[in-house]
Amino acid sequence: MNVMIFTVWPVAFWQTPKSQVERLRKRFPEISFRHALTDDEASLAIETTDIALASRLSAAMVERAPRLRWVHSTAAAVANLLPLDEFAARGIIVTNSRGIQAVPIAEHVMGGLLVLARRFNVMFDAQRDRRWIQNDLTRNAWPWSLQGRKMTILGLGTIGQEVARRAHAFGMSVTGIRRRLDQPVPAFVERMVGPDRLRDALSGCDVLVISAPFISGTDGLIGTKEIELLNGGAIIINVARGKIVDEPALITAIQRGHLGGAVLDVFESEPLDRASPLWSLPNVIISPHSAGVRPDHWDEVIDLFSENLRRFQRGEPLLNMVNCDAGY
Repeated sequence: MNVMIFTVWPVAFWQTPKSQVERLRKRFPEISFRHALTDDEASLAIETTDIALASRLSAAMVERAPRLRWVHSTAAAVANLLPLDEFAARGIIVTNSRGIQAVPIAEHVMGGLLVLARRFNVMFDAQRDRRWIQNDLTRNAWPWSLQGRKMTILGLGTIGQEVARRAHAFGMSVTGIRRRLDQPVPAFVERMVGPDRLRDALSGCDVLVISAPFISGTDGLIGTKEIELLNGGAIIINVARGKIVDEPALITAIQRGHLGGAVLDVFESEPLDRASPLWSLPNVIISPHSAGVRPDHWDEVIDLFSENLRRFQRGEPLLNMVNCDAGY
């Protein structure tokens, strides 16, 4: 059995370390692992590949892979990284790494929220200038408590549920939006609605967290009309994909004061253009698509893939199956 590992990416962190490839070789000495480091190497190796551990594959590569039976994505998102329609047509199994980044991303969400709610951003600026701003904080920039505030989470998957768990612990009232309403509602979620009730879920919301997959149905889903439904001073947090939110509409809402701020890990175009107004808005926290980064990330990805590889060898159902038609 041949496994191709192909995770070439502009950001070095998202490339499978050679040490992790060696872990796989030691765990599965009976399997041949080929570590492709360029597109050309991957195009050649995939011709005799049975299984691919990949961050992306092109349709042209898949056409050259008559033996390919299963692809495991090193990311949770797959719709824009893999030719899912081709996989569906050929019956190729697709799994992903959802859940691996859920906890660190949820911590990132709550950290950013606390910075803006408690006005740490204002205090950091004052600290650098050695200014005592006690009067300012009780006159122009009141810190507010998360207790009793309303949070809506667009996309209550693994990430959304970890965010909801933490928000509930802070005393927030959580509304979740997800497609599958047949699944049990977690005890830490007060209300669950479907996408058809998006406007209802946004109305009166203090914090909107976006953790939904990027598919045709979520492209540009949050625009001017949706933002206007949020409470004045509300905070938007996006840890999903930038194109889910109309970025110009978001900027306008912050500049005119309807929104109290934003915590943004993703953008319409990445890296974020140096000319973007987002850089200079004082109540916007920008992170470089890094909310899920932590030192042991690859340990968990390889452990998940290893478990699935054992299941594949035994003919058992795999974890984290992707619905190629749905896109996630």
